[in-house]
Amino acid sequence: MGDDTILKAIGKGNIKTIMQMGGKLTHITIIQNLHVPKMKNNFISVSKLISESFKVEFHKAGCKVNDAQGVVVAEAQKEKNLYLLNVNVCKNMAHIANSLEEGAVLWHEKLDHLNMASLKKLDAMVDGMNLKEVSLHRICEGCIKGKHQRTSFPKDEVMKASQLLEIVHTNVCGPMRTTSHGGTQYFLTFIGDFSRKTHVYLLKAKGEV
Repeated sequence: MGDDTILKAIGKGNIKTIMQMGGKLTHITIIQNLHVPKMKNNFISVSKLISESFKVEFHKAGCKVNDAQGVVVAEAQKEKNLYLLNVNVCKNMAHIANSLEEGAVLWHEKLDHLNMASLKKLDAMVDGMNLKEVSLHRICEGCIKGKHQRTSFPKDEVMKASQLLEIVHTNVCGPMRTTSHGGTQYFLTFIGDFSRKTHVYLLKAKGEV
């Protein structure tokens, strides 16, 4: 360490993580991690990355980690002279986050996924939270997935009928959980693409189609 003390690593292994890259979640496995219980924070060695053929580019706002093919695999933001990676350890793996971070995440979920900036303000306004430190760059997988938008359906259809019975759409549905009074569990539909006229046929068995 910086003060010449030595901390003991009691284990080594791989950790599956989730990182935010360009607004998307990326699953990355970080290999050969040392487990050092007495270290308060988690660190990644730049020299180790370079020895594994990665390239680290530092700039004013943060840094990027590129693999041997030049693909960006991780991004860090500069905060208080440290470069912080937006990383969540997958829940089915060993947790290495400190208790303050976990407390902030728990309050974030309790308060209907309140953003971290507002959570930090709230901590200063009330008694009983005592978070002390709240990372503004913490990733919440649920928040990111909840804000995803579906791609719009194309306005121009590939094929559209110009006259009656040119195109007819049909489908069979069933078996339904509740049988009708007539003993049917399926229904078959025919829909004219041009007129949108619909015919429905009730069926007792799929073989009647």
